Parts: sequence; C-alpha cells; structure tokens
Amino acid sequence: MKTRKSREPVDHSGLMPNRHIRAFLQWVSLGYTVFVIYGSLVPLDYQFMPWNEAVARFRQIEFLRLGIDSRADWVANLLLFIPLAFLWTGALALGSKPSAIILPSLLVICCAGLLSLGIEFTQLYFPQRTVSLNDLVAEMLGGIIGVAVWWVYGQRFAHWLAGWKTVSDNLAITKRLTLIYLFFLFGYSLLPLDLTISPVEVYHKFREGKLNLLPFARVPHNPVHALYELASDALLWAVPAFLWRWSDRTSALRVWTIMTGAAALLECLQLFVYSRISDMTDIFTAALGAGAGVWFVNVFNGNAKLQRPAGHTGFAVMPLVLAAVWAGLIMIVFWYPFEFRTEGAFMRERLHRLMGSVPFQAYYFGSEYRAMTEVMHKVLFFIPLGMFLGWFVSRLRYMWRGYATWISIALIAGFALCVVAGRLIQPGKSPDIMDPFLQFLGGVLGFFLTGLMRPRMGRAQRAKMRGNGTVD
Repeated sequence: MKTRKSREPVDHSGLMPNRHIRAFLQWVSLGYTVFVIYGSLVPLDYQFMPWNEAVARFRQIEFLRLGIDSRADWVANLLLFIPLAFLWTGALALGSKPSAIILPSLLVICCAGLLSLGIEFTQLYFPQRTVSLNDLVAEMLGGIIGVAVWWVYGQRFAHWLAGWKTVSDNLAITKRLTLIYLFFLFGYSLLPLDLTISPVEVYHKFREGKLNLLPFARVPHNPVHALYELASDALLWAVPAFLWRWSDRTSALRVWTIMTGAAALLECLQLFVYSRISDMTDIFTAALGAGAGVWFVNVFNGNAKLQRPAGHTGFAVMPLVLAAVWAGLIMIVFWYPFEFRTEGAFMRERLHRLMGSVPFQAYYFGSEYRAMTEVMHKVLFFIPLGMFLGWFVSRLRYMWRGYATWISIALIAGFALCVVAGRLIQPGKSPDIMDPFLQFLGGVLGFFLTGLMRPRMGRAQRAKMRGNGTVD
C-alpha cells in the first residue's frame, strides 16, 4: 500500500511548523488591517455626501505644504502601513522560495495602494479627517518599505516566532519578554520619528521648551499631577527591570545600570526627534523604576531576609496589603481632584454620552503620541495590581488557587469599572469606553505574568539545590 506523502517536510527541530506561523500571521494581519481602517476613520462622524461630489472633491486633493510641526503626521501615515505590508507579505509568502515571493510581494504593494486610496476617499465622508496627496504617498511608500523589510528580515522573524515552541526555561522566556517590551518602548518613545539633525531645528526645539537639562525643573506644581507623571515614567522601566532580573542570571546592579543607561540613550535619541521632549528627569525616574523592579523580584522570590515561618499570617497577607495600597494610589491618581457630581440628570447625560461614543474616540482629539501615552498609562498602572493579587494566589494551597484566580479576575474587572465610574461623574474628566477594558487587560497581564513565572523560578531553584546536593 502506498502512503501519501506530506506536502510539508517533517520538522524534527521542535520549532513551530511554517503552516502554523502562516496562520498566525494571517490572523494578526487581518486584525491589524481592521485597526488601520478603524484608526483612519475614528471618531466615525459620518456625514452624507453625493457620490459625484465625493469623486469631484477627491480628484481635487492636493499636496499640502508640510512644516516642521506637520511632518509628524506624514511620518505616522508612513509607519502605519509598514507593519501592514510586512505582515501580509509574511502571511502570503512564508515558506516560499525566493523566486516565488515576487508575486505575493507585488500583490501586497498593489493592495496596500488600493487600501490607501479607499481610506482617503472614505475620509471625505468624515469631515474631521484630513485628505491629501501627502497621506497617499506616505501610505504607499510605507507599503513598499514593509515588503522590502520582509525580504530582508522576514525569515529571521519567522524563525523567532517558531522558536517560541521550544521555549521552556525561565531565562529564555524572560529574555524574549524583555526584548519585546524594550522594542516597543523604544519605538513608542521615538515616535512619530520626525527626525532632524539640523542645529537650527534643535535650537527651535530648545526655545519651545522641548529640551530640559535640569532634573525635576518642569514637574507639575500640583502634587497629584506630579505623582501621576513621575510614577508613569517609573513604571515604564520597572517592567523590563523586573523581567530581566527574574532570570536570576544577571546581578541586580548590572540590570539597574543597563536600564538606566538605556533610558539615558533614549533621551539622547529623542533630542533628534523634533516633536519629542528630552528631559533629564526621565533618566532619574527610569533609575527609580528600574530599582523598584529589581527590588520587587527579591521580595517576590522570598529571599532569606524576607522568609517567615510557614503559616505566618502577617507575611501571608502582605500581597493583599500591597494590592490595597496600590488600588488606593490608582484612585488618587485617576480621580483627582475628586470633583464628583451625583445629580441624576448629570450622571445620566454623562453615561449616555459615554455609551454613545465609539471606542478610542476620546483619544482622537490630540496627537498620536498622546493617545499611545494614555493607553500605556491605563494598562501599566493596573499591571502591579494584578501582580500583587497573583502573588497572593500563588501562596495559597493548590485546592484554593482556582477559586482565588476567578475571584481575583472579578476584582480586577470590578475595580476597573469603579475607576471609570469615578471619572465619569467628574466634569473635568473624559473617560473612553475602552478604558475599563485597557485597565482590565493590564491587571490580567500582571496576574498571569506572576502565575507564569513563579512556578518556573521554583523549578529552577529546586534544580539548583539538587545540583548543589542540598535536596534529599
């Protein structure tokens, strides 16, 4: 009897097969395409226009003269289409021979151009959006660059994705999570990449107050606003310091030094991004955040100085105490100045406006950087809360962990809704309908990050003890 041969060779390396990576890239590409279309039309303020009039107006769009301040928008459109073309090229061409990638690449470039035309034309029906030939050129150029980037780095990226299947030890997971985080942190901090090397433009940046060489000289006078800014900047660097130190292979001092040095390098790079502010304060907050991240690893591991006899109630509830303190800090930061109004008519009007809005509508009225900053703040502030709850659950007996996990997730969701409700009944606050989901996401990420990494650390410690002959 003849057996049918598989079209794809058997992979004995333990890596993820190409068909699984291709399917993953297809789903990610589809999701990113939806994001591009939605982000280009938000806040979805549709106004009818006759087809003939829309066509006539589209034929009359012109190139806009871009000054220094408008260059960021052009670069943002360029960057928006680079990942789109990169992902779709991988989704269509992964595993193909180099000669067979040409056709999918051309298809992706053509489709990216058609999508750009479709988006710009559709924006005519949304008056708050600006339509110009500049955007079309930027998006089409982004599509070409995205395809070119796949040709150069696509196979390496696919191999990196395939390697996740073989990751089993704590060190490898920590390295990957840290690198992913630092990649997005640097990308976020350098956006919108309106680069300049002109001494004249750097001087203008200094004159506009975007270069601060005196630490803490421009911290807000309001103590709560100052706490919000400083704590947010510290949290940005506490996360990678925690992840790196968790590997238990690098000293705390070295991790702290590298994180602080990376923050200093980032501030130097921001000097050449016209729309970004270079502030020496950020280096000090990064040092503080990196120190906190390293310290929390020592606390979480239960070092010798923190060990208590089994059943010691005070130490057992310490994660809950920390969670309660952090929840109080979140309420102070997000609810200040506590100008609550409880009139029925006011609350109904605010709730009706929130429920009638579209996702991320509140983030539209501002720069792309401001929107990304607010999203990161919503997520990052809830990560420690989830980690504290995860720490508490991991200390319970196995039979109670399942119940405690669901209770913790419910508490995170309820607290996220509570924070948004408190902001909703204050006239000076503008919560977005997506805020509770972003905060819930941050809390769940922190919770499951703790649950993922603590058992691995425990196995590593037991293996080390067996290697030293200290385990019977």
